[in-house]
Amino acid sequence: MEYFFSDEKLEEIVRNTNAEIGKQREKYKQDRPVQNTEDENADASSSTKIRPSFAKDAIVVEMKALFRLYYLSGVLNMNHVTTKELFDKNSVVGYFRATISQARFEFLTNCLHFDDRSTREERQQNDRLAPIRNIFDHIVKVFSEVYSPSDCCTLDKMLLGFRGRCIFKMYIPSKPDKYGIKNLMTCDAKTAYMLDAFVYLGKGSCPTNVPAAHFFTLKLTETIHGTNPNLTCDNWFTSIPAAKELLQKQVNLVGTLRRKREISPSFLELKDRERNTAKFAFTGELTLLSYCPPKQTKKIVPMLSTMHATADLDATIQVPEMIEFYNKTKCGVDLMDQPTKPK
Repeated sequence: MEYFFSDEKLEEIVRNTNAEIGKQREKYKQDRPVQNTEDENADASSSTKIRPSFAKDAIVVEMKALFRLYYLSGVLNMNHVTTKELFDKNSVVGYFRATISQARFEFLTNCLHFDDRSTREERQQNDRLAPIRNIFDHIVKVFSEVYSPSDCCTLDKMLLGFRGRCIFKMYIPSKPDKYGIKNLMTCDAKTAYMLDAFVYLGKGSCPTNVPAAHFFTLKLTETIHGTNPNLTCDNWFTSIPAAKELLQKQVNLVGTLRRKREISPSFLELKDRERNTAKFAFTGELTLLSYCPPKQTKKIVPMLSTMHATADLDATIQVPEMIEFYNKTKCGVDLMDQPTKPK
C-alpha cells in the first residue's frame, strides 16, 4: 500500500480532501450544544455551537486506514455491500468498526478528492478524466514498474459497471453490466495482472489521423515493447499494419481478424468448404488462418499471427494450434475483471 501511495502522494490527497471537507463543514451550522469552557466568566448554563467530530480535517494516517478498508472490502468480496452492513455490530468482520466510525467513513468517502478542485474546470476542458487523471496514471505506472510480465499477454476491452452521472458512460448490451465506463487494458494472460490501462473518454480519446484500434494497440503495449512477448487480442485490435509495427517493437501478435479488405476472398468463401478444416497463407513473418469450425452453422474464423510460422502438420489435430493458443490466452482481461463482480 505504501508503495502505491507514498506519503508525498497521500499528503497531496489529504490536502485536496481537506479543501472539500472545509466546504462541507459549512453545512453543519446547527449542531448539538455543549458547555462553553473557553470563557471562564461565562455562565455555566450557556452553550455554543460546534460541528460534529466526523467533520474534522483528515490526516495521512487516517487516509492510509481508509484505503486499507477499501482494499479489504475487495479482498473479502464485500465491495458491493452497503456501508450499513459493513459496520453492523453483528457482522463477522470487525475491522471496519475497530478502525473508524461509520459516520466518519461515509463523510471521508464523500469528500475524497484526488485533484485540486480550484483548477479542475480549466483542466477538464482538455481532459474529461481530470478529477482522477493524476492518481490513475500514478497507479498504472506503479503497476507496470513492480511486475515482470510472463511471455503471454492479453489486450482487450472491459466495461466497469457504473450507472451514475458521467459524460463518457457507455451502453454495451453484450456486456453483463450493460452500462458503465469502458476501459482498454493489457494484462498478463497467465496471472491476469494489469500491465497498462486506458479509460475510453469518447470522442477525442485518440488522434484523428490514426485508426483508433491501431493507436490503442500500440499505446497499450508500450510497457512490453522490446521484451518479445506474445500478445493476444480480438478482431477490434488486430490488423496487418498493427502486427507489422509490433514486430518492429519485438512483440508477437495473435488475434482474430475483422477487416475483410485485408483478407483474400478465397479465405472467406464458405462454398464447398468442409467443416473443421483450416487454410493457411504466409507472407513474410505474417501467417493467416482461415478456419471452419465443426458446427452445424458454418462460419469462417479468420486469424492473424506473427508467432506461428508454419501450418499444423498433424492432420489428426482437431483444432489448429493457433486457435488453441488464442483460446488459452484470450481471457487475461476477463479474469482480471472477474473479482470485481458480486457473487
